[in-house]
This record gives sequence, structure tokens and C-alpha cells, in this order.
Amino acid sequence: MKFIFTSFLVFISPFLGAQNLCLTAEKTLERIATNESYRIEMQRLDSLSMSFKEGRISSESRDVKQYNIPVVVHVLYEYEENNISPEQIHAQIDALNRDFNWEQSDKDKIPGIWQGIGKESGFRFHLADKDPNGDFTTGITRTKTSIKGIGSTDFYYNKQRGGINPWPLPHYVNIWVCALEGNLLGFSYLPSNSVEPNDGIVIDPRAFGSIGTAQSPYNLGRTLVHEMGHYFGLRHPWGNEEGSCTDSDYMNDTPWQREANFGCKNFPTISCSSEPDGDMFVNFMDYSNDSCSLLFTKDQVNFMQLIIRTSKVTLLHSPAITGMGEESINSRIAIYPNPSSGVFQADFFEDNSTPFEVKDALGRTVQSGIIESGNKIDLTRFDDGMYFLVSSFGVQKLMLKKG
Repeated sequence: MKFIFTSFLVFISPFLGAQNLCLTAEKTLERIATNESYRIEMQRLDSLSMSFKEGRISSESRDVKQYNIPVVVHVLYEYEENNISPEQIHAQIDALNRDFNWEQSDKDKIPGIWQGIGKESGFRFHLADKDPNGDFTTGITRTKTSIKGIGSTDFYYNKQRGGINPWPLPHYVNIWVCALEGNLLGFSYLPSNSVEPNDGIVIDPRAFGSIGTAQSPYNLGRTLVHEMGHYFGLRHPWGNEEGSCTDSDYMNDTPWQREANFGCKNFPTISCSSEPDGDMFVNFMDYSNDSCSLLFTKDQVNFMQLIIRTSKVTLLHSPAITGMGEESINSRIAIYPNPSSGVFQADFFEDNSTPFEVKDALGRTVQSGIIESGNKIDLTRFDDGMYFLVSSFGVQKLMLKKG
């Protein structure tokens, strides 16, 4: 397996001048080149992805049936027509929930060989109803800007430069709907514990939702479905090395693929001789028209669930959505005392040991390893506050109070 980013540098530039709807790979490379902590995080993500592919880590949650995910939509507009309506925004949220939960009415378009490969994720997206100050909100902000094509600049996430600052990244999925230059429709950033002010998703209003400014053939809300897949760790089916049949997306149930597919292809469309059934051009992570973009595979869903239980776990404990219960606490593990002045006892009743991570309120991993029943977790060197224990038993809050 080639290192995912270094080899990609050779191949990215010829395709930028062609049809390139998603800029996630290029944005990721830019951040790697300028941010050492993010580079390390991407190596960590590669390692996690390879462990997932090889079956060396558990991928499925034992208890959680639904993940409630808070979203804030920042509308940035130069011209009034891009000041999109609440109805258009709600239509996009509906599209996310439809496609992430295997509720598409057009699944009959999927070639028979892949009809049974999709899976419900349990992800339910909600516009936040509490803002960072704890006040009620619609989950929508609106900002008029004078910056042309602001989504293609570094200004969209900066209030002082004509954009709008993100809401606290650990507790909201920030989505900026604003103009992008050329034929670009959107981009995101792969998940990490490196908290950056532009973490989130950018979508052009031409490809947002299914009414209003949304334009065919990207008018079924599936550009954001694609970018949300990146946000939760998924790569394109060709990996990061377009033009090759050797770069992996780390999913065992997606075929090798040489390059992106556009429009609506016929089955089979073969780009790699090793794959008799051809490219999975109906996958949400390809570039097909919205009407032909139809599924996440079981492995893709399992990997996104793994990401939300690790580097994105603070979304599940966000105060941004009222009326939503916490993730269920597994009765097979006991953590005490909790609150603690520094040392927590962990007792559990099935496995002899389990990998674990402790994350702070910003989603950063502060401690990790393997823990056995009866072991102690020592957080005395950390500041008071809320932490999260992430293990095969799910997620549990740890309250550290030394005073």
C-alpha cells in the first residue's frame, strides 16, 4: 500500500483542470503541507483505516441504534438569490437523513450485484436548536458578503474577512453554503483530533438541497451526502490516486477503481481489469449525477460509525439539540467514582480487555491504550472538566473535579 498523500501529489494537478466536483483531496493536502499536527493526524487516520480494512479493530457499535448529529448551516451570499430559503435547507437535511438511513425510493436503480450491499447508518441529522450561548436558534445563520466566490477563499470561516466564524467545532457540524468558483460543488476535511477553524463542509448553493438554487443534475441533495461521507472519514472509491488501480479507499466491499465516474453510467463500467463487475458508479463517494448516486456500502457505514465513536464523539454529547437523550450507557461496564478527583476504576463483565481512548471536551485524545477489568484510569495530570471514555462498550462521560 502506498502512503496515501505523498503519492497523490504527483497525480492531482492534471485533473484539477478537468471536471473536478469535490476539492476535499486538494484541501486535505494543503492542510497537511502547512500543519504538522494535521499531518500526524492523517497518518493516524491511515493507520486506523488499515486496521479497519484488515479486521483488526471492532467496527460495529454494540448498543447505539441512532446517532443524533447537530448541524448549523451558515448561508453566505453576495447576491440575494443565494440567500437560500429555510425550505431549501430543510429539504437538504431530509436528503441527508434519507440517504444515510437507506431510505432512498430509487434503490431499484442499483445494479442487482449490489442490491444487498447498502445499510442503514443510524445517523440522524438535526438543525441545532441551541446556539453556543444556550439560546434557541433555527440552526441557520445568514451573512451578506462582498467577497466573490468566497467559498474558494480562506475568508468563508472568518468574520473579520467577510465570512462567518464556525460554531464550536466539537459540538456542531458546520456547513457553509456559499459560492465556489468554476464547476466545484463542495469540499470537506477528513476527520482528525486537530481542531482547525475551517473544519466542516462547504457547498455551493447550486448543489444544496433539492429546490431553490439547486440545479440539475446535482439537485437531490447528494453533494452534501458525498461531503458528509468525507467528514466521517470516507475516501473516493479510487482512493487518492486517480489514474491508478492500486490505491485503496480501505473498504473491502467497494471494487478497485481507476478514476471518477460522471453522469449516469451503464452496468458494467470497467476501469480496472481485476474487477469483472466494474466500478461501483452508484456509490455516494463517486461523482455520478445525483439521480445515479445511490448507496453507502456496509463497510462504509461501519467505518463512519467508528469515526463518530472516536474522533467525532463530542458531537454525540452536544448541548445543541434539545429533547435528545444521551447515548445509552452500557450496563456491562461500571466506572466509579464518577465524578472523581483523578482516578477512575473500570469494571466490566464480558471481555477480558478492551482498547480505549480518553477524549477531552474538544474531541482531542489525551490518553489511550488497552484496559482490563479492574484497571484504573488516571487523569490527575489533566485539568478539571468533562472527558469521554471511548471503548468497545460505547462512550461514557468522566467528570474530573479535583476541588
